Amino acid sequence: MARRLYRRRFRSVKNSKDVFVRRLFAPNLSFRSVALAAAMLATTAATLLPGNSLSAQDALAPAPSGSADAAATTEPVVIVTLGSVNQLTQDFNYLSGALGQPQFGGMFAMMAGTFTQGVDTSQPVGVLVPLVDGTPEPIALVPTADVKTVLKRLEAQTGPADELDDGTLVVAVGANTIFIRQVGNWAVLARNRSVLDQAPADPSAVISQMGSDYDLAIRLDMQQIPAPILDALIAQLRQGFDQAMARQGGDDAEAARQYAQNSMAQLEQVISQTDDLMIGIDVDATGRRIVIDGSFTAIPGTKLAQIYADQKPIPSAYATVVRDDAAAYVHAAASVSQETVEQARGSIKGAVEMASKALGQSDELSESEVGEVTEVINRIADLILESYEEGKLDAGALLLTDAGSMKFAFGSFIADGAEAASIVKDIANKLQGHQDAPRFEFDRDTYRGVTMHLIEADVPAEEDEVRKIFGDTVRVHVGTGEKSVYVALGDQSVDLMKEMIDGAATPVAAGDDLARIELNLMPILQYAQSVESNDAIASMIDALSRADDAGTLRIVSKAIDNGQRSRIVLGDGLLRAIGGAVREAQMKKMQQNNGQF
Repeated sequence: MARRLYRRRFRSVKNSKDVFVRRLFAPNLSFRSVALAAAMLATTAATLLPGNSLSAQDALAPAPSGSADAAATTEPVVIVTLGSVNQLTQDFNYLSGALGQPQFGGMFAMMAGTFTQGVDTSQPVGVLVPLVDGTPEPIALVPTADVKTVLKRLEAQTGPADELDDGTLVVAVGANTIFIRQVGNWAVLARNRSVLDQAPADPSAVISQMGSDYDLAIRLDMQQIPAPILDALIAQLRQGFDQAMARQGGDDAEAARQYAQNSMAQLEQVISQTDDLMIGIDVDATGRRIVIDGSFTAIPGTKLAQIYADQKPIPSAYATVVRDDAAAYVHAAASVSQETVEQARGSIKGAVEMASKALGQSDELSESEVGEVTEVINRIADLILESYEEGKLDAGALLLTDAGSMKFAFGSFIADGAEAASIVKDIANKLQGHQDAPRFEFDRDTYRGVTMHLIEADVPAEEDEVRKIFGDTVRVHVGTGEKSVYVALGDQSVDLMKEMIDGAATPVAAGDDLARIELNLMPILQYAQSVESNDAIASMIDALSRADDAGTLRIVSKAIDNGQRSRIVLGDGLLRAIGGAVREAQMKKMQQNNGQF
């Protein structure tokens, strides 16, 4: 009986729904997200590299006795699942219908019926990728109680299968030799015969939960990758970094090198200290939506884990932006670890230096003007860091729209509101005498301890669309408190800003969310249509009027042990609005081509 090597029990499906959206509002979001994605893709790509190919004679030779025990095998580095044919057919029918292209759902169902005869269409398909003696060896798991019947139907593509003494089947797929073994109600496929022994005795126990929860799911277990392979990956990235830096020239070369060096150090930390990563995508026909889930966790006890351990939801002064009638809102309230502050310090410092060098190369600014702009940038960067050093992030933005009306307000915790006001006043002084410079009016009024300022600028006559929204003049109201800053776009948004100031006096207790973003398309489209009529927008509004929601896009990020999870939801209305725009474009194309696509 094959030795089972899956010593660590697979995590529960509840945990498999954890999502990766790395530090949604943290100061180094962009780098961290890209860094971990790069690490994931690089490792996944490695699993797809062909191993040592077998000759035909080797392929048909009996497997050496005890070969499975002799090989050093890891638990799966990667687990990939594809939902059952029934599930995929139902979900694809819904998606194609929501997008206004139902014919594609019918085509998918027809093709699925043709190529899955003999396969259990109620069970998912899976691929496990352990490392055998350091080499990735994919193991495919196909639900069928009679793989010989399935292979018989595919003989036109593969030729007849050969059967070895132990019942293992062998087929040639192009230049590759595939070994197949029946294990209960599952067929196990691998490119090396001995690897078949590494398959789980009950494949459904490993993949059925992920396969039923998602149409496509991928779990990457970084710690199953041997240290030498991770070291080699880091070395290759480091070599590419060094080569890129060697080609870097110009006055900003040193600043660019320091910035990239800091980024490279963070990337190395992510690769070496990541525990596992999961991403799942589900077209939910029952719930009428698309869900993207995933999770990221760091190795317990590492610096990366400590960053996440120190990141928790906190009471928020700006939770009033979370409203059911919002066209859109953004809200974040989380503690910030000292490690994050230190990493942000290096990233921001490098970015400021690069910006300063780039300004110095501009032909439109004098040397003194470059110095003035750099000074302002440095003050803004220092204020951002001072705010993070207080150990928290608390901010919210709210957009309200309807036909003919738009309101937008923003509020945020900041370490020194007086310094924020001083920076704006300094900018105003530097812009004095410049043509078309905005007009500033400071200390106009106070509201509950918040000092009000006004910035206004004339809209050029040629900016017709901007004038339709803001009129001849754009007016931006800024409020600065002791530890806060507020912005309201237009006079009509001042009351909304004051509501935020009122709400800040009684912070809302911490919930489960670190951050939440929501966009509802219907009120935005209605406002856009009231500003300027458009056939595509009219078609989207018509489609949305028959949907279950207002065209919702929602992103929610939560803390978990040593990591973070998040969920992205695309509502039925959003999909139908996209379908409405697609149909409108198709109709216009047919009209242009005399009824032909």
